Amino acid sequence: MRKTSIILLAAALPMAVQAANTEFKFGGYVKYDAMMTKYSDGEGNDVLADLGKVFYVPSLTPTGDAEGRTEFDSGVQTSRFNFKTTTSLDNGEKVVSFIELDFLSGGANERISNSSNPRLRHAFFKYGNYTFGQTWTTLMNPAHLPESVDFLGVSDGSVFARQSMVRYTNGPLQVALENSETALNVVGKRTETDDATLPDLIVRYNIKADNADFMVAGIARQFAYTAEKTATDKEVDESVIRFGLTASGKVQLGKDDVKFSVSKGHLGRYISINASNDATLTKKGDIVGNSVTAAYIGYRHFWTDSVRSTLAYSMFRADNHQDAVNDSNGVLNESSKSIRANVMWSPAPKMTFGVEASKATLKKESGAEGDFKRLHFTAKYAF
Repeated sequence: MRKTSIILLAAALPMAVQAANTEFKFGGYVKYDAMMTKYSDGEGNDVLADLGKVFYVPSLTPTGDAEGRTEFDSGVQTSRFNFKTTTSLDNGEKVVSFIELDFLSGGANERISNSSNPRLRHAFFKYGNYTFGQTWTTLMNPAHLPESVDFLGVSDGSVFARQSMVRYTNGPLQVALENSETALNVVGKRTETDDATLPDLIVRYNIKADNADFMVAGIARQFAYTAEKTATDKEVDESVIRFGLTASGKVQLGKDDVKFSVSKGHLGRYISINASNDATLTKKGDIVGNSVTAAYIGYRHFWTDSVRSTLAYSMFRADNHQDAVNDSNGVLNESSKSIRANVMWSPAPKMTFGVEASKATLKKESGAEGDFKRLHFTAKYAF
């Protein structure tokens, strides 16, 4: 018995030493959402559209001549859980790892269990100046997003993506090679995706002042598509390099703040939750990038130490190639916009209740439009 105990102790010792050099931290929050939405042209009728009942996705706003309706939805899918470690190495360096999950990937229906499958948000580690893994794209700064009851809120004008990468950080400069994906309007096939042969290259510079911080970032992307035959019976093996720019910031006005962002160029899937695809494969078999323009601004005012309000406006516009417009019968998204105002109350440091009123409008290339008005309540406790 004594010999067995010694063996077990010896086996556990390396783990105990490692644990002694590593700090563990659990975190996350529980978030309940309830919303009443009045659609001008009916609701979406497919699985993807159900995501628009959890948070605002501009491209899922119903358009057309369908009869409008009002619907109530509630859920906890945006709740999340994360695990962080910080390990001190013998050489004096530290390794930080982070994994986070939420429950936005679907699951059982609402008739019985309301289950939701876990979804990987972040999985990365940092060592020295380098970050390896999946996290927010270097093209965005989440700290520059206005506070909203909605999961994202200013979706129309936001750069928003999480993906795998290798990122180098040196003071205010960041350079990253990130996962590439080309979402194409293909004449005769509508939408297809293809991996480029090169990663997306992103360069970002952060600027800090006494009462403000800003970022400017640029991206160089390869759009690629390979197919034996297209709708025009031509073999295709095409690629082009295109570029995009974005700038965002936060200005502190006493306790209040203003947050904003402006983006322009061939940003495609990075903008407005992929309301516009990256490029079009034309009838001639050429790849032409789709340029987009997007922006948002939000002002937050503190009424008291625990009560504040945010008023935010967001917009998006795409310059789709005419071949894709004609081939899609005008169903491609041309533009969207939204406005929202909320009241947030935090009776305790990690507890928040909020109410938000919003209106969103989507316009198709055909000229069809749709909008919805939403009243959204949330209750959130972070741990």
